Amino acid sequence: MKSNTKSKILIALGILFALSPIIATNLRFNLGSSNKSSKYSDDINLDKENLKISAISGKIHIINNSGWVDFKNAGNCTGEGTYSEPYVIKDLEIDYAGSESCIWIENSDVYFRIENCTLYSSGFFLNIGIRFSYVNNSQLTNNNCSNNYNGIYLYNSYNNTIARNTICDNYKLGIELSHSFYNNITGNTVNRNERGIQLYLSDYNTISKNAANNNHFYGIGLSESDHNTISGNIANNNQEGISLYSSDYNTVSGNILLGNDECIVENDCEGNILENNDCGIIPGYNLFFILGILAIVVIIISKKLKKS
Repeated sequence: MKSNTKSKILIALGILFALSPIIATNLRFNLGSSNKSSKYSDDINLDKENLKISAISGKIHIINNSGWVDFKNAGNCTGEGTYSEPYVIKDLEIDYAGSESCIWIENSDVYFRIENCTLYSSGFFLNIGIRFSYVNNSQLTNNNCSNNYNGIYLYNSYNNTIARNTICDNYKLGIELSHSFYNNITGNTVNRNERGIQLYLSDYNTISKNAANNNHFYGIGLSESDHNTISGNIANNNQEGISLYSSDYNTVSGNILLGNDECIVENDCEGNILENNDCGIIPGYNLFFILGILAIVVIIISKKLKKS
């Protein structure tokens, strides 16, 4: 009787040991990951009360630095276009139900800032919330670029900062950089788009502390883009957390990538540094599982030997 009880206890312990990695993973997903996520919550949790709308505007299209002068003279912005006194566009609501862009800036290298604007298309037809072509030295902060075809799109643009914006529920892309270098994408919420943040033929950019969750394909994707830094982001519940295609010598570190079909995907890449990313996998999981199975086998064999 005592022998049977002892065997049952050993079998139960063996099963518990085998399942312990799975239990630990679930606990880590539900508890540990939420703690890690809270580490960045102050950076990516936008205060929507700051998006105060004070004026309804038609679409804005500024071409060349001289276009800014005309725009200011018409009473549409403040500032001087310098580093210390940039031009400022703020507190606008633009609903452009067409096939262009709510705000489109071209061929500009003066300093300017766009902040606290809500940019969308009720017509939802091939429009972009904010579009830059050959633009340098801008800051896009605390804007809401949701419910467009694409949220924010930069082409051949340098030294721009995209920070603390809400860019959700766009039909295609949340944020896209194409042929653009030395830009900073930080603290944005980029959820429920087809693709979250995408870099194409764009080098030396920084993507940090963004939330890119529940996008149909990937949270963050690089295509033919080199020497970029992707750090401290949360990209959960996408098809791919981070996608790297023909992109070399990038640093991908300290990101939280849970609940994705695939955590980090590399295709035709070389020299990328992938370190300290949390994919919800416990180091040594396979070893724990194998040892647990072996423990059960040993108990069963030992029991059969005693009977014989």
